[in-house]
Amino acid sequence: MIKRKLKSWVIPALSAFVVTGCILCYYLISNLMNYSVTNGPEYVTETLMEEDMPVNKEVESQTSIKPYNNEHVQISKNYYNQKDDEKKQQSSLIKYENIYMPNTGMLYSSDSEFEILAVLDGTITNIKEDNILGNIIEIEHSNGIVSIYQSVKDIYVKVGDKVKQGNIIAKSGPNKLTNEKENCLHFEVYKDGSIMNPEEFYNVDISSMK
Repeated sequence: MIKRKLKSWVIPALSAFVVTGCILCYYLISNLMNYSVTNGPEYVTETLMEEDMPVNKEVESQTSIKPYNNEHVQISKNYYNQKDDEKKQQSSLIKYENIYMPNTGMLYSSDSEFEILAVLDGTITNIKEDNILGNIIEIEHSNGIVSIYQSVKDIYVKVGDKVKQGNIIAKSGPNKLTNEKENCLHFEVYKDGSIMNPEEFYNVDISSMK
């Protein structure tokens, strides 16, 4: 076997190559770490805050009003409350074709036509016609509140409209629930999908409702 001797310049050259490689690797790793620290979190935070993370908006303070402002409007049928005494419950039943049903809202009526008002700021989400209740308007408000106006006519709004509290949305109209006057409003209100007594809803700050 023939033995070859390395030339004198080979080992220093290899050493210099290794040292240079180590220095390059150090600077490369250092740059990568600096990029991750300075740029990475800033980019991620901006993305999460603006696109992915939901923002909890506080419910605006607003006090609910009645759906009319006519002093001649009277209550024809009260809301049926299971906690009321038997006599009051009987007076809150609605009879239609010999069938008695608990009143799920307030039935208002008047000898003369009256204007129907939005009880809160909101968005018109539905308008439809019912054979018994007549024309129906549904408004979605903040804090999970939905108001429903039944037995109305001359509707001034359409689905998608934004309304302000007190805006006139329709006029009183007829229904087939009872032998009432021609000028009626059957009003219902819901909180988070649960129906509530409208008379307990008026003049309440909705931001405090749970």
